[in-house]
Amino acid sequence: MARWKFKTITSTLLFTFMCSLSFAQQSGEIKQIEVGGWVKILPCKKGQKNMKYIDLYSKTRFPEVQIKVDTLTGEGLMESFFTPGDFDAQRLPCRYTNKRYKVAALQELEADGKLKRVMLLYTDKKNELIWVEFDQAVEQGEVTW
Repeated sequence: MARWKFKTITSTLLFTFMCSLSFAQQSGEIKQIEVGGWVKILPCKKGQKNMKYIDLYSKTRFPEVQIKVDTLTGEGLMESFFTPGDFDAQRLPCRYTNKRYKVAALQELEADGKLKRVMLLYTDKKNELIWVEFDQAVEQGEVTW
């Protein structure tokens, strides 16, 4: 089992989340993703019931001790949601697609010496977060902004 090391992306490192893949955006222009901005999860591909690189996490038990979350930067969200308490996870069902979601946090995770970029999105439910494997989801056309 891989051990994850969390790094919150600050505004000075936000450039790593700028999409340089021109095929990811129809207009070909580079658009910046920021905490508090909005992204759209595109419809599932024909025959799919779930997204491939996007997961839905549901918090099932909240501990009494809360970790402070800075909603302007996303700082603390990963630790607050995933560290204390319990949660369930599943691939994002298609009923969540073709909608816009607010960016809650941008993270770089390190596992086995490799970096992975993750975008966390708020849903309309307090106990849910959407986990987007950023590079793969953009490459596969699952998310746009």
